[in-house]
Amino acid sequence: MRKTGSYDFATVHAERLLRDELKITSLPVDPIAIARDRGIMVEPMPSTSNGVSGMLIRLNNDFAIGYATHIKSPGFQRFSVGHELGHYFLPGHVDAVLPAGATHHSSNSGFVSDDRYELEADHFAAGLLMPSALFAAAMCKAGQGLDAVDTLAGRCITSLTATAIRYQQLTPEAVAVIQSKGSRIEFCFLSDRMLSLKPGRRPLKGDAVPKRSATFRLNTDPAKIAKAERADGPADGADWFVDFPEIELFEETIGLGSYGRTLTVLTTVDELPDEDDPDEEAALEESWRTGFGRR
Repeated sequence: MRKTGSYDFATVHAERLLRDELKITSLPVDPIAIARDRGIMVEPMPSTSNGVSGMLIRLNNDFAIGYATHIKSPGFQRFSVGHELGHYFLPGHVDAVLPAGATHHSSNSGFVSDDRYELEADHFAAGLLMPSALFAAAMCKAGQGLDAVDTLAGRCITSLTATAIRYQQLTPEAVAVIQSKGSRIEFCFLSDRMLSLKPGRRPLKGDAVPKRSATFRLNTDPAKIAKAERADGPADGADWFVDFPEIELFEETIGLGSYGRTLTVLTTVDELPDEDDPDEEAALEESWRTGFGRR
Protein backbone atom coordinates (compact mmCIF):
# COMPACT_ATOMS: atom_id res chain seq x y z
CA MET A 1 0.00 0.00 0.00
CA ARG A 2 1.33 3.42 -0.95
CA LYS A 3 2.47 5.62 1.90
CA THR A 4 0.47 8.79 2.53
CA GLY A 5 2.15 12.15 2.18
CA SER A 6 1.65 15.70 3.36
CA TYR A 7 -0.08 16.85 0.18
CA ASP A 8 -2.10 13.77 -0.76
CA PHE A 9 -5.32 15.50 0.26
CA ALA A 10 -4.87 17.92 -2.67
CA THR A 11 -4.48 15.05 -5.12
CA VAL A 12 -7.55 13.30 -3.68
CA HIS A 13 -9.56 16.53 -3.92
CA ALA A 14 -8.80 16.73 -7.66
CA GLU A 15 -9.64 13.06 -8.24
CA ARG A 16 -12.98 13.42 -6.44
CA LEU A 17 -13.78 16.46 -8.57
CA LEU A 18 -13.12 14.44 -11.73
CA ARG A 19 -15.08 11.40 -10.55
CA ASP A 20 -18.03 12.84 -8.66
CA GLU A 21 -18.69 16.18 -10.33
CA LEU A 22 -17.10 16.27 -13.77
CA LYS A 23 -17.66 12.56 -14.56
CA ILE A 24 -14.38 12.34 -16.50
CA THR A 25 -13.36 8.73 -17.04
CA SER A 26 -10.64 8.80 -19.72
CA LEU A 27 -7.27 10.32 -20.53
CA PRO A 28 -6.17 12.93 -21.41
CA VAL A 29 -7.92 15.35 -19.06
CA ASP A 30 -8.29 18.86 -20.51
CA PRO A 31 -7.78 21.48 -17.76
CA ILE A 32 -8.62 24.37 -20.08
CA ALA A 33 -12.02 22.85 -20.88
CA ILE A 34 -12.65 22.33 -17.15
CA ALA A 35 -11.82 25.97 -16.44
CA ARG A 36 -13.99 27.31 -19.24
CA ASP A 37 -16.90 25.13 -18.16
CA ARG A 38 -16.66 26.99 -14.84
CA GLY A 39 -16.79 30.32 -16.61
CA ILE A 40 -13.06 30.92 -16.08
CA MET A 41 -11.35 32.62 -19.01
CA VAL A 42 -8.03 30.99 -19.96
CA GLU A 43 -5.46 32.92 -21.97
CA PRO A 44 -1.75 32.59 -22.81
CA MET A 45 0.62 35.04 -21.16
CA PRO A 46 3.27 36.99 -23.09
CA SER A 47 6.40 34.96 -23.75
CA THR A 48 8.38 37.67 -21.94
CA SER A 49 6.82 36.63 -18.60
CA ASN A 50 9.79 34.52 -17.55
CA GLY A 51 9.85 33.04 -14.06
CA VAL A 52 6.08 32.79 -13.79
CA SER A 53 4.30 29.55 -14.71
CA GLY A 54 0.78 30.93 -14.47
CA MET A 55 -1.53 33.46 -12.93
CA LEU A 56 -4.91 33.42 -11.20
CA ILE A 57 -6.83 36.64 -11.71
CA ARG A 58 -9.97 37.80 -9.88
CA LEU A 59 -12.17 40.76 -10.71
CA ASN A 60 -15.09 40.91 -8.31
CA ASN A 61 -16.63 37.43 -8.61
CA ASP A 62 -15.10 36.59 -11.99
CA PHE A 63 -11.89 34.59 -12.45
CA ALA A 64 -9.37 34.17 -15.24
CA ILE A 65 -6.21 32.08 -15.69
CA GLY A 66 -3.08 33.01 -17.58
CA TYR A 67 -0.48 30.40 -18.45
CA ALA A 68 3.19 30.71 -19.40
CA THR A 69 4.30 30.49 -23.01
CA HIS A 70 8.05 31.11 -22.62
CA ILE A 71 8.41 27.34 -22.18
CA LYS A 72 7.21 25.72 -25.41
CA SER A 73 5.71 22.62 -23.86
CA PRO A 74 1.98 21.85 -24.02
CA GLY A 75 2.44 19.54 -21.04
CA PHE A 76 4.02 22.29 -18.94
CA GLN A 77 1.33 24.77 -19.99
CA ARG A 78 -1.53 22.37 -19.21
CA PHE A 79 0.02 21.59 -15.83
CA SER A 80 0.24 25.34 -15.18
CA VAL A 81 -3.50 25.67 -15.87
CA GLY A 82 -4.16 22.70 -13.58
CA HIS A 83 -2.07 24.39 -10.89
CA GLU A 84 -4.19 27.55 -11.09
CA LEU A 85 -7.33 25.42 -10.89
CA GLY A 86 -5.85 24.05 -7.68
CA HIS A 87 -5.81 27.56 -6.26
CA TYR A 88 -9.41 27.98 -7.42
CA PHE A 89 -10.81 24.68 -6.12
CA LEU A 90 -8.79 23.87 -3.00
CA PRO A 91 -10.35 25.11 0.26
CA GLY A 92 -8.78 28.29 1.55
CA HIS A 93 -6.58 28.93 -1.47
CA VAL A 94 -8.45 31.86 -3.03
CA ASP A 95 -8.38 33.80 0.25
CA ALA A 96 -4.73 32.88 0.82
CA VAL A 97 -3.30 33.75 -2.61
CA LEU A 98 -5.76 36.57 -3.36
CA PRO A 99 -6.23 38.39 -0.05
CA ALA A 100 -8.62 41.33 0.18
CA GLY A 101 -8.00 43.79 -2.61
CA ALA A 102 -5.61 41.57 -4.60
CA THR A 103 -6.53 41.05 -8.23
CA HIS A 104 -3.90 38.54 -9.34
CA HIS A 105 -1.55 35.86 -8.03
CA SER A 106 1.58 34.77 -9.88
CA SER A 107 2.50 31.10 -9.49
CA ASN A 108 5.68 29.08 -9.74
CA SER A 109 4.53 25.54 -10.41
CA GLY A 110 6.58 22.40 -10.97
CA PHE A 111 7.35 21.22 -7.41
CA VAL A 112 10.22 23.70 -7.00
CA SER A 113 8.56 26.17 -4.62
CA ASP A 114 8.83 25.96 -0.83
CA ASP A 115 5.44 27.62 -0.40
CA ARG A 116 2.70 25.40 1.03
CA TYR A 117 -0.01 26.70 -1.29
CA GLU A 118 2.13 26.30 -4.39
CA LEU A 119 2.95 22.69 -3.51
CA GLU A 120 -0.69 21.92 -2.74
CA ALA A 121 -1.69 23.32 -6.14
CA ASP A 122 1.04 21.22 -7.81
CA HIS A 123 -0.33 18.05 -6.25
CA PHE A 124 -3.88 19.04 -7.19
CA ALA A 125 -2.75 19.45 -10.81
CA ALA A 126 -1.10 16.02 -10.73
CA GLY A 127 -4.29 14.39 -9.51
CA LEU A 128 -6.40 16.32 -12.01
CA LEU A 129 -4.32 15.46 -15.08
CA MET A 130 -3.14 12.01 -13.96
CA PRO A 131 -5.86 10.48 -11.76
CA SER A 132 -4.55 7.37 -10.05
CA ALA A 133 -6.91 4.75 -11.51
CA LEU A 134 -6.54 5.92 -15.11
CA PHE A 135 -2.81 6.55 -14.75
CA ALA A 136 -2.16 3.15 -13.17
CA ALA A 137 -4.00 1.42 -16.03
CA ALA A 138 -1.89 3.28 -18.59
CA MET A 139 1.25 2.56 -16.58
CA CYS A 140 0.77 -1.20 -17.00
CA LYS A 141 1.45 -0.82 -20.73
CA ALA A 142 4.10 1.91 -20.59
CA GLY A 143 7.26 -0.05 -19.85
CA GLN A 144 9.82 1.04 -17.27
CA GLY A 145 12.05 3.94 -16.32
CA LEU A 146 12.37 7.07 -18.42
CA ASP A 147 10.76 5.39 -21.44
CA ALA A 148 7.65 4.74 -19.33
CA VAL A 149 7.62 8.36 -18.16
CA ASP A 150 7.90 9.58 -21.76
CA THR A 151 5.07 7.29 -22.90
CA LEU A 152 2.81 8.34 -20.04
CA ALA A 153 3.55 12.02 -20.62
CA GLY A 154 2.37 11.60 -24.20
CA ARG A 155 -0.75 9.77 -23.08
CA CYS A 156 -1.69 12.39 -20.48
CA ILE A 157 -0.25 15.42 -22.33
CA THR A 158 1.71 16.36 -19.24
CA SER A 159 5.25 17.51 -18.59
CA LEU A 160 7.98 14.92 -18.12
CA THR A 161 8.66 16.23 -14.62
CA ALA A 162 5.07 16.02 -13.38
CA THR A 163 4.63 12.63 -15.05
CA ALA A 164 7.80 11.24 -13.47
CA ILE A 165 6.66 12.33 -10.02
CA ARG A 166 3.27 10.68 -10.52
CA TYR A 167 4.99 7.57 -11.86
CA GLN A 168 7.12 7.15 -8.75
CA GLN A 169 4.06 7.64 -6.57
CA LEU A 170 2.13 4.81 -8.19
CA THR A 171 4.68 2.32 -9.54
CA PRO A 172 5.42 -0.90 -7.63
CA GLU A 173 9.03 -0.66 -8.82
CA ALA A 174 12.01 0.90 -7.03
CA VAL A 175 12.34 4.34 -8.61
CA ALA A 176 13.96 7.67 -7.72
CA VAL A 177 13.04 10.84 -9.60
CA ILE A 178 15.42 13.80 -9.40
CA GLN A 179 15.32 17.23 -11.00
CA SER A 180 18.45 19.34 -11.15
CA LYS A 181 19.69 22.61 -12.56
CA GLY A 182 23.37 23.14 -13.16
CA SER A 183 25.34 21.58 -10.33
CA ARG A 184 22.46 21.54 -7.82
CA ILE A 185 19.54 19.24 -7.11
CA GLU A 186 16.08 20.81 -6.90
CA PHE A 187 14.15 17.82 -5.58
CA CYS A 188 14.19 14.05 -5.17
CA PHE A 189 11.20 11.74 -4.85
CA LEU A 190 11.47 8.04 -3.96
CA SER A 191 8.90 5.34 -4.67
CA ASP A 192 7.70 3.15 -1.82
CA ARG A 193 9.73 0.22 -3.16
CA MET A 194 12.87 2.33 -3.28
CA LEU A 195 12.23 3.44 0.30
CA SER A 196 11.86 -0.18 1.33
CA LEU A 197 15.49 -0.75 0.30
CA LYS A 198 16.47 1.62 3.13
CA PRO A 199 18.67 3.96 1.12
CA GLY A 200 20.84 6.35 3.07
CA ARG A 201 20.35 10.10 3.14
CA ARG A 202 18.36 11.09 0.11
CA PRO A 203 19.43 14.05 -2.05
CA LEU A 204 17.91 17.27 -0.76
CA LYS A 205 17.22 20.59 -2.42
CA GLY A 206 20.51 22.41 -2.90
CA ASP A 207 22.71 19.31 -2.71
CA ALA A 208 25.40 18.88 -5.35
CA VAL A 209 24.77 16.60 -8.33
CA PRO A 210 27.18 13.64 -8.05
CA LYS A 211 30.18 14.34 -10.25
CA ARG A 212 30.44 10.74 -11.48
CA SER A 213 26.84 10.71 -12.71
CA ALA A 214 25.44 10.92 -16.23
CA THR A 215 23.32 13.78 -14.91
CA PHE A 216 26.40 15.82 -14.01
CA ARG A 217 27.89 15.30 -17.46
CA LEU A 218 24.68 16.36 -19.19
CA ASN A 219 24.26 19.38 -16.92
CA THR A 220 27.63 20.76 -18.05
CA ASP A 221 26.31 21.19 -21.61
CA PRO A 222 23.39 23.65 -21.83
CA ALA A 223 23.11 23.05 -25.59
CA LYS A 224 22.32 19.39 -25.00
CA ILE A 225 19.76 20.30 -22.33
CA ALA A 226 18.10 22.73 -24.75
CA LYS A 227 17.90 19.97 -27.37
CA ALA A 228 16.35 17.56 -24.82
CA GLU A 229 19.20 15.07 -25.30
CA ARG A 230 19.41 11.97 -23.12
CA ALA A 231 22.22 10.18 -21.32
CA ASP A 232 22.28 6.97 -19.34
CA GLY A 233 24.49 4.39 -17.73
CA PRO A 234 25.16 2.41 -14.54
CA ALA A 235 24.91 4.42 -11.34
CA ASP A 236 26.49 3.96 -7.94
CA GLY A 237 23.84 4.25 -5.25
CA ALA A 238 26.41 5.58 -2.79
CA ASP A 239 26.98 8.60 -5.02
CA TRP A 240 23.33 9.59 -4.74
CA PHE A 241 22.39 8.31 -1.27
CA VAL A 242 25.72 8.20 0.62
CA ASP A 243 24.84 4.71 1.86
CA PHE A 244 23.01 2.23 -0.36
CA PRO A 245 22.56 -1.57 -0.46
CA GLU A 246 24.67 -3.65 -2.83
CA ILE A 247 22.07 -3.28 -5.55
CA GLU A 248 22.95 -2.03 -9.03
CA LEU A 249 21.19 1.09 -10.25
CA PHE A 250 20.63 2.38 -13.76
CA GLU A 251 20.53 6.12 -14.41
CA GLU A 252 18.59 7.79 -17.21
CA THR A 253 18.56 11.55 -17.61
CA ILE A 254 17.08 13.96 -20.13
CA GLY A 255 17.37 17.69 -20.77
CA LEU A 256 14.13 19.60 -20.31
CA GLY A 257 14.61 22.01 -23.20
CA SER A 258 13.99 25.70 -22.58
CA TYR A 259 13.16 24.89 -18.95
CA GLY A 260 16.93 24.65 -18.48
CA ARG A 261 16.85 21.67 -16.13
CA THR A 262 17.38 17.93 -16.32
CA LEU A 263 15.18 15.09 -15.17
CA THR A 264 16.84 11.95 -13.83
CA VAL A 265 15.22 8.56 -13.24
CA LEU A 266 17.08 5.93 -11.20
CA THR A 267 15.87 2.33 -11.32
CA THR A 268 17.22 -0.97 -10.02
CA VAL A 269 18.88 -3.49 -12.30
CA ASP A 270 19.18 -6.47 -9.95
CA GLU A 271 16.32 -8.65 -8.82
CA LEU A 272 15.23 -7.12 -5.54
CA PRO A 273 15.00 -8.93 -2.21
CA ASP A 274 11.64 -9.51 -0.61
CA GLU A 275 10.12 -6.46 1.06
CA ASP A 276 10.60 -5.97 4.77
CA ASP A 277 8.19 -7.20 7.41
CA PRO A 278 5.05 -5.09 8.03
CA ASP A 279 6.40 -4.25 11.52
CA GLU A 280 8.92 -1.92 9.89
CA GLU A 281 6.40 0.04 7.82
CA ALA A 282 5.75 2.65 10.51
CA ALA A 283 9.41 3.67 10.57
CA LEU A 284 9.54 3.86 6.78
CA GLU A 285 6.39 5.97 6.68
CA GLU A 286 7.86 8.42 9.18
CA SER A 287 11.03 8.68 7.08
CA TRP A 288 8.98 9.31 3.94
CA ARG A 289 6.90 12.03 5.57
CA THR A 290 9.93 13.75 7.07
CA GLY A 291 11.77 13.90 3.76
CA PHE A 292 8.66 15.01 1.85
CA GLY A 293 7.92 17.76 4.34
CA ARG A 294 11.31 19.37 3.68
CA ARG A 295 10.33 20.28 0.14
